[in-house]
Amino acid sequence: MADKRMMSKSVIDTDMFLDMPASTQCLYFHMLLRADDDGFLKNAKTIMRTVGASPDDVKLLIAKQYLIPFDTGIMAIKHWRIHNYIKKDRYKPTDCEEIKLLEVNEKGEYILAEPMRNQVGSNMEPQVRDRDRLEIEIGKDRDSRESSGKRRSANNSTTAAQKFKKPTLEELKAYIAENRYTFSAEAFMDYYESNGWKVGRNPMKSWQATCRTWQRHELPSGGQGSTGTVPPEIDNIPF
Repeated sequence: MADKRMMSKSVIDTDMFLDMPASTQCLYFHMLLRADDDGFLKNAKTIMRTVGASPDDVKLLIAKQYLIPFDTGIMAIKHWRIHNYIKKDRYKPTDCEEIKLLEVNEKGEYILAEPMRNQVGSNMEPQVRDRDRLEIEIGKDRDSRESSGKRRSANNSTTAAQKFKKPTLEELKAYIAENRYTFSAEAFMDYYESNGWKVGRNPMKSWQATCRTWQRHELPSGGQGSTGTVPPEIDNIPF
């Protein structure tokens, strides 16, 4: 069996191929490298596990018709003859009997042999018919994962909002007096009321921590700098 493999840009430099996830593309390249001289794979699952791909990557390659699966677990790379031309002195014919079920079309692609395409109830027919179904299932799985991620993000935002409790002016005055801070509660309250109780662009997590930050930076009693606004380096400190 030849050690070197080639790949054709006419197959891999297309939107359909490049739109697939990087893990799926990577799996295809590894399968292309490890297939026998007729483009057949006996160990597709082993290759998948070795490169860290998932069963969805295999399903997507089948759905996009880059792989032709057989009930025996053997897989054929559909565009093998477009990718590779092997010299006769290096060529070793495949020992996979499944090659008898395929023929090569005018484009150089493997397709199911005519009798298999027309034979109702054959082992090959459901695999061809189910390619669209596989792609739909993969799409549903992807949508489900994205929806779960959005729900978690929304829940996290809700939790963060619930944790923050805006102080009353009386609570703020008491906290400032207790800690002997030198800025006024009114200035603090006015500033963060006008900014939606945010520190920079982030929702405030703790008004007590913000008070400590104001005091650490030794702001005047009004809680403002000479320009009448809180300095940006303080306003953007994350909490």
